[in-house]
Amino acid sequence: MLIALPDLQGRLGDTLAEARSNLRAQGRRSALALLGIMIGTASIIAMLNGAHMAQRESLKLFAKLGVDMLQIQAAPAGDRPAILSRAAIDALPRLDPDVIEAIPLAGGRAPARAGGKTADIATLAAPPTLATLANLRLAAGRHASSVEECALSAVLGDGAARALSGPAAAIEPGSKVLIGGYGYTVIGVLAPVTPETLDPIDYNMGALIPLGCAQRIIPGGGPTGLLVRLRPGADTQAASERITARLATPDAKLTVLDAQSILRTMQEQKAVHSRMLIGIGAVSLLVGGIGVMNVMLMSVMERQREIGLRAATGATPTDIRLLFLVEAVLLTIAGGAIGSALGAAIAWAIARSSGWDFDLAPWTLALGPAVASGMGLVFGLYPAITASRLNPIEALRAD
Repeated sequence: MLIALPDLQGRLGDTLAEARSNLRAQGRRSALALLGIMIGTASIIAMLNGAHMAQRESLKLFAKLGVDMLQIQAAPAGDRPAILSRAAIDALPRLDPDVIEAIPLAGGRAPARAGGKTADIATLAAPPTLATLANLRLAAGRHASSVEECALSAVLGDGAARALSGPAAAIEPGSKVLIGGYGYTVIGVLAPVTPETLDPIDYNMGALIPLGCAQRIIPGGGPTGLLVRLRPGADTQAASERITARLATPDAKLTVLDAQSILRTMQEQKAVHSRMLIGIGAVSLLVGGIGVMNVMLMSVMERQREIGLRAATGATPTDIRLLFLVEAVLLTIAGGAIGSALGAAIAWAIARSSGWDFDLAPWTLALGPAVASGMGLVFGLYPAITASRLNPIEALRAD
């Protein structure tokens, strides 16, 4: 015999209302079982969102340059300076199909002075294309042009300009600054730059100068490193090996920093920590589920007369199983929903304390109640079956 849909909906509505009433009647016992589910769910949601935000923050470390980048640095292999061939660097885009752009660099440090102010700053000699590749924005002035290959002109970082500015003599385009004993004309001042992993120097406390006559203030003067932008999807390991083979010299030992490898390592480390913490949360959720099963079994023991009366008045074993199963699922869904909200709050606190942008993965909010309801079905099934198998006559005789 088929049951009409309105009748089925009415029965389910009555079962839900009765289940809620029974859970409220159990008071603190229900609250304690709910607490276990809530803590386990909150732990999992917080850790999943923490890992999600950590991954986004890892990507930010390469936001300016991108992830298809290599930074290659030369260290002396003997007594002679580690100088790379600029011609070999400039030829890389023509000779290697995976190389889109290669920018030679020479770095060092030098004392800088302007007026009565002095500062020790990083110096980076590079062609004008670096500003475009590294997306270096200007607060004032302009970047160097290709015709200034050997000019005494410099673009200062925001921090360096402020360190050299006096109360009545701010460093701005047109100002004169002594760098390493040479008088440079400031042609531009960078806007504040967020440091990234592959930045060759701290741009905020640095000076960009032309590469052509860098030997004035940088020992050796020639390139001691380079930034390489690869074709998207290129095999960075193979490209690194080919490039270092082309640039190798007896006087230099080459070190390669690979953005994708760095990012992959960071994400693997975070994944290990996240799995460990999620495992702890899963154990808490399991303990909470066992608590729910305990509460439901105690409820079956205490409500034997009620179960016998229901059976005697026409309730089928399915009806009794459904009632206790709904109670367990309602209890765990409530714990899952509260735990999801608590987990999101914990994730917000993690983001705020770490200086990250708060960003929830939307799917995690639905995960909490979904996992909790599954726990309710699993741990509520045995008590529900136990209740449905009680002998009505023996149940009515129970105290």
